[in-house]
Amino acid sequence: MRLFDLHCDTVYECYRKGETLIQNSCAVDLERGQCYRPWCQVFAVWMPDTVRGESAWQQCLQMLSYAKGQTSPKLCFPQNTSQFEAALNNDGVVGFLGVEGGAALAGKSERVAELAKLGVKIITITWNGSNELGNGCLSDDIRGLTESGKQAVREMERCGIVPDVSHLNEAGFWDVAAVTKLPFIASHSVSMSVTPHPRNLRDEQFCLLRDRGGLVGLTLCAAQLGEQSFECLYRHFDRYLELGGEQTVALGFDLDGTDLPAEWQGIGVYEQFAEYLQKRGVTAACIDRLFFENAYRFFMRFLPQ
Repeated sequence: MRLFDLHCDTVYECYRKGETLIQNSCAVDLERGQCYRPWCQVFAVWMPDTVRGESAWQQCLQMLSYAKGQTSPKLCFPQNTSQFEAALNNDGVVGFLGVEGGAALAGKSERVAELAKLGVKIITITWNGSNELGNGCLSDDIRGLTESGKQAVREMERCGIVPDVSHLNEAGFWDVAAVTKLPFIASHSVSMSVTPHPRNLRDEQFCLLRDRGGLVGLTLCAAQLGEQSFECLYRHFDRYLELGGEQTVALGFDLDGTDLPAEWQGIGVYEQFAEYLQKRGVTAACIDRLFFENAYRFFMRFLPQ
């Protein structure tokens, strides 16, 4: 089965525990993921809301260094479409680096270019709280991006980094839409229409991402789903299909960033959900678009030649 997932927190967990991406006690490791071919995974460097300023920048650099140090015959981080296509033909995992939380910049938009040089392809602008760039969905601050945040988002676009609006509050979402020209994403966000939750997307937000050629990744977070079950996850997926999002919706299961039922078996959850969709009568082509094709096409457009 082909797999492309837009968000996991395994780098942070492995870094914290002193384990490796190849084999670990987390939900995701390269050994257990060998059943998926090709497998593309965005590995996010998570910045907790307890870390700010230069400490956040240094922690981000340390985790990125750790992630890049995991490169082996089993894992590569392509920087352009040629490398991406070549990596898809190898028997390993195609990794992309993200930063979850613009606090990593410590308020300095010029550091976006430094992160781009380090191979970062996605920056989630906030986590749940506020930082120098703007306000997260649980911050109790209804203002969106700061002026520094708007500048940082413009710099992301200039440097070839995709802005990610998951965790950002609604005002911040519309600010990102206003200051960007290229597609952006919500890497792990489900539907507000199905489950009212501050981290979820309103229909009009999803439709803007759809019309821009962006992506929205389904997440397994229990609070966002409303009920942590395949049936409820399917309802969010189906709502996005009702909104014409068959080429917009992808996976961003947030493994190692959210607790899962033991029977989902960590990384084995993808195969189980695919089987569930088949039983629901979802076509093989639609499942493949959700699990791989939509994200693959996005990255092929986004990466330099």
